[in-house]
Amino acid sequence: ATLHCRADLGVINISITANLVANTCSVSLASQNQTVQMGDWADKQFAVNPETLAKPFILTLEDCDAGARGVKMTFNGTANGADSSLLALTGAGSAQNVGLAILDKDKNRIPLGKPSGIYPLKAGPGKQNLQFYGQYVATAQPVKAGLANADATFSLEYQ
Repeated sequence: ATLHCRADLGVINISITANLVANTCSVSLASQNQTVQMGDWADKQFAVNPETLAKPFILTLEDCDAGARGVKMTFNGTANGADSSLLALTGAGSAQNVGLAILDKDKNRIPLGKPSGIYPLKAGPGKQNLQFYGQYVATAQPVKAGLANADATFSLEYQ
């Protein structure tokens, strides 16, 4: 016995509308290739507290267009193998069992590849400083001493 099947393909019409507005800002030159000095930390400190103090850094936007009302920041980089929300440490001789967290202005962790909350913007000339923090986080014990460098890039999503 032979069984025959027939399927009809339907056509779906989708209408997409959008309004494109000028709402971008320029990233200041100082923020484009920035090094954040995180300081020196004892490996034994992580046995007492798995997180270091948060070190502040600023990303500066300038000359925002009239439509700029807010921006979300997404940080990207190589994820830590034990906790994908953290940046992995890079280079030979790196510390072990540690990753680097990026925190927003309220010191909430921004997972890698996920947007931050909205940072309000003011349109027009001038600079707008966006506050962030870096923080080392132990991913396992014991933490082994070494270099603790990490690299990240960021992208902006205007609101």
